[in-house]
Amino acid sequence: MKKLLFSILAALGLFANAQSQSEVEVLESQAFIERVKADTSAIILDVRQPEEFAEGHLAQAINLDWLNQTVFINGLAKLNKQKTYYIYCRSGRRSQAAAGKLKAEGFQVVDLKGGYLHWVELGLPVVK
Repeated sequence: MKKLLFSILAALGLFANAQSQSEVEVLESQAFIERVKADTSAIILDVRQPEEFAEGHLAQAINLDWLNQTVFINGLAKLNKQKTYYIYCRSGRRSQAAAGKLKAEGFQVVDLKGGYLHWVELGLPVVK
């Protein structure tokens, strides 16, 4: 009985570890800013549509439209897997999906919690 219990607990531990390794790190705005500043090779990805990007975006962000999968996949092929990508969208839904795709492809990804809307609500700087 002890062996069975130990086996079950070990299996659950392995499962939990595998799950946590596949999850994307999500940061609040201030932590996101600090991480980007500390990472000299940081790449900021805005996965909103080009019209949204044109209305305002984070400084030095690159637009890679998640909703246009042809554009997104082609852009993904040009990215360097040795860098960390700091990703955001309008509210967090698209960036969460895009970050999952990037992570599955072997990229290091950090997602901005609350997206661009929350960033603007906090009065943080944007480029227009």
